[in-house]
Amino acid sequence: LGGSLLLTVVIALACFSFLSGGIQNYRGLLDGPLQESQLVDQANLEFKSQVQEWKNVLLRGKDQAAQDKYWGQFEEQERKVQDILRKLVGEAGEDIGLKNQVEKLRSEHQSLSAAYRKGKAAFIAAGADPAAGDKAVQGIDRATSDQMGALVTQLHQRSVEQASSISASAERTVLLGTFVLLGASVVIALLSLWLVNRNLITPIKSLIEHIGRLSQ
Repeated sequence: LGGSLLLTVVIALACFSFLSGGIQNYRGLLDGPLQESQLVDQANLEFKSQVQEWKNVLLRGKDQAAQDKYWGQFEEQERKVQDILRKLVGEAGEDIGLKNQVEKLRSEHQSLSAAYRKGKAAFIAAGADPAAGDKAVQGIDRATSDQMGALVTQLHQRSVEQASSISASAERTVLLGTFVLLGASVVIALLSLWLVNRNLITPIKSLIEHIGRLSQ
């Protein structure tokens, strides 16, 4: 009976061990694609704020003080986007494909800096004419924004696939563990009955027969 209980405990511990591995996989999912997706979302949000600050420069930049203010905020947003993308490169780890995508995105975002500065120069040269500044940079932010959106979609899809795989693995572990425990319980019960019958019931019957013959 002690051996039977020990076997049951071992099986239960094995199931818990497999489930613990599933929890570690979920933690890897949180620290991997989900974290990366969050960073791309954040970078995309900061980039949109950067574009908005550029519009503020065009619309409110006739006054030099306002122009300096909004241009400074534009450069601050620019630095934030670069910092987030740099962090994302570090988070990519061994994922060479993702790392290359982010590096390309960083490079394209950096190339926008020169374009926006040319747009600012055109804006100032035209006597703070918003149309001139807007024309100089028209449509240049669309490709970067589209790449960020595509990257977010890709990471979200990867997260969903990994979560589904981990969930399916955990369900299989629970199901298999349940069947193994039930099967082991049946085998243990049958073995226990056989041992009790062989080592206890049969000798008692034999003893009763001997006592009966002795009494005669």
